[in-house]
Amino acid sequence: MQSKKFLVVGTAGHIDHGKTTLIKALTGIDTDRWEEEKKRGMTIDLGFAHLKLPNGTLIGIVDVPGHEKFIKNMLAGAHGLDLVLFVVAADEGIMPQTEEHLTVCQVLGTKKGVVVLTKKDLVDEEWLELVKEEVKEFTKGTFLEGAPVIPVSSKTGEGIGELLKALEKLSEEVEPRSSEGILRLPVDRSFTVKGFGTVITGTLLSGKVKVGDEVEILPKGLKTKVRGIQVHGKPVEEAFAGQRTAVNLASVSKEEVKRGDLLATPGYLRPTKMVDAVLELSKNASVIVESGFKVHFHHLTSETEGEVYLIDREELLPGERALVQIRLRDEIVPVYGDRFVVRNYSPARVIGGGWIVNPLPERKFRRRFREKYLEFIEPLVKGKKEGLIFHLVSKFPGLLTEKDFVQRLGLTPEEARKLVEKAVERGEIFVSDGRLYPSNYLGQVRKELIEAVEEFHRRYPVAPGINRESLRSSLKLPGELFSLVVSELIGEGVLEEEGSYLRMKGFKPKAEGEFKEIVDRLESASREGGFTPPSLKEFSKSTGIPEDKVYMAASYLVREKGYHRIGDFLFSPQSFERIEEILKEHFKKKETLSVSEFKDYLNISRKFAIPILEYLDSLGLTERKGNERVRGRNL
Repeated sequence: MQSKKFLVVGTAGHIDHGKTTLIKALTGIDTDRWEEEKKRGMTIDLGFAHLKLPNGTLIGIVDVPGHEKFIKNMLAGAHGLDLVLFVVAADEGIMPQTEEHLTVCQVLGTKKGVVVLTKKDLVDEEWLELVKEEVKEFTKGTFLEGAPVIPVSSKTGEGIGELLKALEKLSEEVEPRSSEGILRLPVDRSFTVKGFGTVITGTLLSGKVKVGDEVEILPKGLKTKVRGIQVHGKPVEEAFAGQRTAVNLASVSKEEVKRGDLLATPGYLRPTKMVDAVLELSKNASVIVESGFKVHFHHLTSETEGEVYLIDREELLPGERALVQIRLRDEIVPVYGDRFVVRNYSPARVIGGGWIVNPLPERKFRRRFREKYLEFIEPLVKGKKEGLIFHLVSKFPGLLTEKDFVQRLGLTPEEARKLVEKAVERGEIFVSDGRLYPSNYLGQVRKELIEAVEEFHRRYPVAPGINRESLRSSLKLPGELFSLVVSELIGEGVLEEEGSYLRMKGFKPKAEGEFKEIVDRLESASREGGFTPPSLKEFSKSTGIPEDKVYMAASYLVREKGYHRIGDFLFSPQSFERIEEILKEHFKKKETLSVSEFKDYLNISRKFAIPILEYLDSLGLTERKGNERVRGRNL
């Protein structure tokens, strides 16, 4: 059972403002992993450390690079932070990346943080007070307004104790992440450990993961198994939401999983190259966004390129927000409510971000359908999740299951189950074969089904009815729901069923409209052809009548007027009566009948003789004995 509180704390701030040195002073861990980082004296990629606060809270610390060239690495580590250590060097004050990192933390929804003034030992008290005032002015209107501002010296240790106390106090105000949802672990590193195989690391965003669990690597859809787990460098059997986690995966190479991929519970999430979202431009962004505007798009640990299309306006100015559709070059795996950051395409500076309201758009947004699109999107922005169940089911009748709301509404499986049950109890929706429908859907289906049958009768009056499976397929209905509606309509005396056909109650096939002429011409051709009528395909070709209508008319003549279809040939009742007379005359004189004799009686070729004899066998008028026929039981 999960008993401890786990939080993820990230650093943010300009290059060389002392983020990595501060973490080492707090934890004793050097987060510069790469030789190049140590040589250059700056963090290039993400670094990780951990710390246990006096109140027992376990903190995983993500150290992010401050240099503008490595901002995409910073963004990969900035998602899912519970707290931020916002670092400003006391000897330099606010700098370009200070501003950019604050924008990132703001748009990613970071709620709490501490402003740490590093390098206190390099300035006097008067200067320090000036920097404090600058920081307070700089953070107005942001999540850091009113946050503690703590000067420290990582070199002497001064202020580190006060910083730990501030972290402890803030940690008590932060709600721990829930481990009840599905597993979502965005991958920020993938590497091979000798003797173990592929290991990935990331911050466990939601849910939990156990040794032996079956998991899925998205967007590729690779299925694998968890061989081992480490948290803060120690092996564990289970890891929970909020923990920095390393997972050893079975039967997966390092090349098959990379930063930006997602480790997830199988069967809940689908990748996409398109999202509908609320996008807010930073007030400091020096761009105006119009539809087609190119961006670098950052979601969880993934980065790709995209184009922004405005839904509710023609242009987006700095400091404003808009509903947008973002079309991406590569697949991502979003969930409703996920935050993202966008950078200008060139120069690649952070210009804003927002949150995803529709993780799986049905189609590309088109301006001519703006009003209809807004009718669907706006409730997703404003609505309560309970009401959104009905909203989505009405939009996609029969296409959603409980599971879909995990991604579409950011719910846990249990929350989805309860909300669906409530919607059913309120009579808003019903469930058929696991799929969800609005309560008025059965009425719509009944209406559409009756109209489809009536239309079929109008178009094909000679047919006994419409094929049951063809009708179901044309209405795109699942079997259980279709059978339910059909059974009700039969029980009410609206429809009737004969074999595989459905028809309106009391309907009788009749040759009328264009089919009167088709039937008349086919009858004439069959009668005139005698024992060698034209094939139905030949008749269609010579008359120009579509084959489907010819075959339908032939079936009508077989059912209603006693014609016989043998292979692709239609024989008139008169021709068939004459065949029966010939057989009776023959068997009065002789016990057996050869193919040759039969051909001579009818003056036909083997092409006709063999199919006719086999048909006679099937009716019991003849019976085959070796290469000859004898009188059948029904002759």
